[in-house]
Amino acid sequence: MKTGTMGSGRLGRFVVVLGALSLGVLVTGCEEECVDQTDCANKQGAPAEGKRYECVDNRCVQRDIADAGTDAGNDAGTDAGTDAGTDAGTDAGTDAGTDAGVTCTNLPHDVKLGTLQLQTGFVAAESVTLPDGIGAVTAVRSGSDFKLYGFNGADDSLYALGTWPVIASSTTPLQAVIPEADMGAFPSGYLTNDGTRLLTGYTKGEAGFPGKVLVYDTVTPAETSYVSAAGNFSAAAVPGAFLINGVGIQDVAEGGNAIYALRTDTKPFQGSKLATFPVSGAFSGYSAVTSDNVAVLGYAASDTSTSDPWDSINYLTAVAPAVYSPAITGGTTFALTNPNAIEIFARNDLQGVAGFGKGVALHRGSYTATKEVSRIELTLGGITPSTVTAGDLTPVLTTSNTCTNVVTMAPMGEDLLVGVKDKNGRRLVRLQQR
Repeated sequence: MKTGTMGSGRLGRFVVVLGALSLGVLVTGCEEECVDQTDCANKQGAPAEGKRYECVDNRCVQRDIADAGTDAGNDAGTDAGTDAGTDAGTDAGTDAGTDAGVTCTNLPHDVKLGTLQLQTGFVAAESVTLPDGIGAVTAVRSGSDFKLYGFNGADDSLYALGTWPVIASSTTPLQAVIPEADMGAFPSGYLTNDGTRLLTGYTKGEAGFPGKVLVYDTVTPAETSYVSAAGNFSAAAVPGAFLINGVGIQDVAEGGNAIYALRTDTKPFQGSKLATFPVSGAFSGYSAVTSDNVAVLGYAASDTSTSDPWDSINYLTAVAPAVYSPAITGGTTFALTNPNAIEIFARNDLQGVAGFGKGVALHRGSYTATKEVSRIELTLGGITPSTVTAGDLTPVLTTSNTCTNVVTMAPMGEDLLVGVKDKNGRRLVRLQQR
């Protein structure tokens, strides 16, 4: 049974399969899975006979040992972003997304966005170096500033990154995400905040897929705690609660793939099943919240139009605060169907979502090839507060090659932070609406 997906199409073979967790194939959120082939061996065990690991665009890939000498002499663990400008996963000197004879080295790269093209209606503001190893980031408002925190996939820990735009990873982690007793579990890779607390999680490859979320208190670290949350795949924060897209949570006897709420306005925190998916056989998807607290709650389901059982489609629904707030307070459950929710997206190329002002940003493409970043405006109904109206799918960033790719996204107030990677390294860019 599947519990989540990071895109689909042919890359749907990376769908998270609960029964495969013990094989080490949990790939969720925005976590960078590896820095080199050693990370792959440590996290996923020995490769199959006749295979070796390579860390391609921070993802573990098994390749035939016989192919070891075909990559223009490059080391198996070389990071693609520093490989003479070549795109992740391609042989040196060629780029799958450019015309024949044209390499990423030869193409002009903008100092902020590389080869990504910013579309009308948006502007790129500050750009800073994204610290090594940092995958998911989250921005916590502090007066008129934002303090950034990050998840480092190299040691599975949380780090303070500084106050935007002065960003650098601390040498001392705030907290290890996976406690010593659960070493070998799989970090979920997402990171979100409720203005005070950070939330991330992990899942173990055991029967029932037990896992926990870490609620890290940035004001009073001594009040940091873990909460049982099986199969937690993604999460987002609304006033008074975290919404967790997963398989279960403490205080809820009946689990299953659904949206769970963790109330943080009570002590101890209280869990409840908030919303169920509208189709049978659905599994976990992406989660985000807009600046006016419209919850974007996703799920995935097998693509019945193909013969490949691994192909899947990601769906996104939008839910107004007038719908989910009383359900959180009352501990009740609703279905992600009309009139509770509206479907705003259903395609097979979704790689991540994040709030972007009064809308949601969608990263579309594949693991190693960004197609575009788009945005959907979400407007709350005036007379009918439970109504959400979705605008058109509007391009924010587009590309005609694979030389620059998006590696993470996160809301920052009304703006969007986009992490990009190319021959010039990794950067975190602030995008704003005009």
